[in-house]
Amino acid sequence: MKELNIMEATAYTSPNPLTLICSLNENGTTNLAPICFVSYLSFNPPMIGFAAGKQSHTGKRVRETGKVIVTVPGKSLADTVMACGSSTGATTNKVVENHIEMKAVDGSDIRIPVDTRLAIVATLQQSVDVGDHILHICQVDKFLGDEDRKGLYAWNGFGKVAPAAEG
Repeated sequence: MKELNIMEATAYTSPNPLTLICSLNENGTTNLAPICFVSYLSFNPPMIGFAAGKQSHTGKRVRETGKVIVTVPGKSLADTVMACGSSTGATTNKVVENHIEMKAVDGSDIRIPVDTRLAIVATLQQSVDVGDHILHICQVDKFLGDEDRKGLYAWNGFGKVAPAAEG
């Protein structure tokens, strides 16, 4: 075995589920940020966590509003997800710029992409400083799923976005 750095190690655990973290901008629009640092944390109550860089606009908005929708984007958004990761929602309306069709979620002001396999509507419970990121620990309000859509995964570390294939 050889010693690896963290980016090399991520390639060894690929594919990783890819999410679009949907948060509410100050002007009421939805911000989208692709993040793979997401995990289920508890069954009872259902809780999830995601880590965002300390300078992340998305993390800031979730901490300010206390609300988030973690989505697994569908196959048609593969190129769009990569584009969403190349700019900040603090200065760019990623939904408009990338022509993403959005839909409402009952009980939330945050909208999600129409092509979404899974949406996890959640409320922030705690933020924890973890190195160069902040871990956002959230209680799940509800899960919404569409089994007819194929979700995206990050491959080769985080170098490629595509659905997973069995066998």
